[in-house]
Amino acid sequence: MKERVLIVEDDTMLLEFLDENLSMNGYDTKAFKSPVEAKEYIDTHDVDLVLTDVKMDEMTGDEVLAYVTENYPETGVIMMTSFGNITHAVRALQKGAYDYITKPFKAKEILFRINRFFEAGDSFHNRKKIESLSGSKTRNQQEEATETKDDQDSDETLKQGEKRFLGEDPQIKKLLNILPNIAQSDAPVMIQGESGTGKEVFANLIHQNSQRSDENYVKINCANLPTELVESTLFGHVKGAFTGAIADKKGAFEEANNGTILLDEITEIDINIQAKLLRVLQENEFQRVGGQQTIECDVRVVATSNRNIAETIAEGNFREDLYYRLNVFPISIPPLRDRKEDIPLLVNHFIDEYTSQYGLDDKEVSDELMEFLKNKKWHGNVRELENKIHRGVILSTNNDVITLDHIEKNMFSKVDLEVSGEVLSDLPLMSIEDMELQLIKKALEHTEGNQKEAAKILGITDRTIRNKLKKATSESSNEDG
Repeated sequence: MKERVLIVEDDTMLLEFLDENLSMNGYDTKAFKSPVEAKEYIDTHDVDLVLTDVKMDEMTGDEVLAYVTENYPETGVIMMTSFGNITHAVRALQKGAYDYITKPFKAKEILFRINRFFEAGDSFHNRKKIESLSGSKTRNQQEEATETKDDQDSDETLKQGEKRFLGEDPQIKKLLNILPNIAQSDAPVMIQGESGTGKEVFANLIHQNSQRSDENYVKINCANLPTELVESTLFGHVKGAFTGAIADKKGAFEEANNGTILLDEITEIDINIQAKLLRVLQENEFQRVGGQQTIECDVRVVATSNRNIAETIAEGNFREDLYYRLNVFPISIPPLRDRKEDIPLLVNHFIDEYTSQYGLDDKEVSDELMEFLKNKKWHGNVRELENKIHRGVILSTNNDVITLDHIEKNMFSKVDLEVSGEVLSDLPLMSIEDMELQLIKKALEHTEGNQKEAAKILGITDRTIRNKLKKATSESSNEDG
């Protein structure tokens, strides 16, 4: 008899993906967008494992967990969240969750955790039995003591998700001043800027301030999509369109109808798919993969790119007509090194955010650290600054002042220094292409061949790494031949 997994997730696309993927891997799945309906199902059916989102409208994932552990202690619970943090994960496990995973995750990652739950079998149930016999009172006391804090955390999580676009720099002020006018139109928007500058944050603000703010907002990271799944992800597919297409499935444009779709790093979309994307923008219609029916859609498109668009078009990797269709409102977000006067403002904002998240007292940075931060080149821009402040808040838990030692001279610094140290040093005079290849090889050596991690170090996509290596191998083979 198949193990039954109940999925509770208010994101329709993710719900369908999990339902389809787990079914294909041998599980009896029951999928619910409504946690209340899922709760009613649990009361009348045997369920082995519950896979639940944390942040939902009708009930939170914590409430689902509490209901399951109290009424069906032998049923396992795995929590999913886009706003994962250490303290919430620990509390979830203390309250009886079997596991905890942060979005976005790969299919194999969630499948591994589910398989592990069923392989654990008796050991999990024995743990639950011991808790119920000897630790239930203690755990109840812990739950009562942290109940108010959990409610506060739930509110704080929502605030963390609503990233702000901060800055006093003239360029930033100009962007914020024109934001309302851009948001109120339905015209496509093209946002360009280096990785980590805040392109997605600005895109979110466009949707939040638009007349479509109450409608769906669908985000697609084009750089992370496998080539063979891009078309299906964007436009959906019909049953039998390809191996594994066991049912009709809506795509991102269908899900975003009447709302907004964010195509993050749009220049990573395969050139062959771009023609279909152009048709959607021109005619507001498309067809699912393998389907004949024309589907109409009313979607506001916001696109981002960290590439030089002119070069990408010249290389034949991006359609010029698609670029001009998207470029009604061209937005360019400056890198952090060009707006250094904003660094103190951003530093204080991130300190407030993370001290609040971890329940810590107020902190400030030392003069030495602030001077260091203002003079740093910031290849990773605002995202890199945020990560360093996040690290500093954690490592200075018992201090009122975050110092340079807290963010630089610790076990993490080696990875940071790779960019300006081993990866970027001692390169002989060579062509730009050869230099790029050497940088990629050094980054891969540091990450032991992990292309995704190497891409993060270099500030490019793993697809770019694959293309560069493939091209170098091809040229080498031609020379040998």
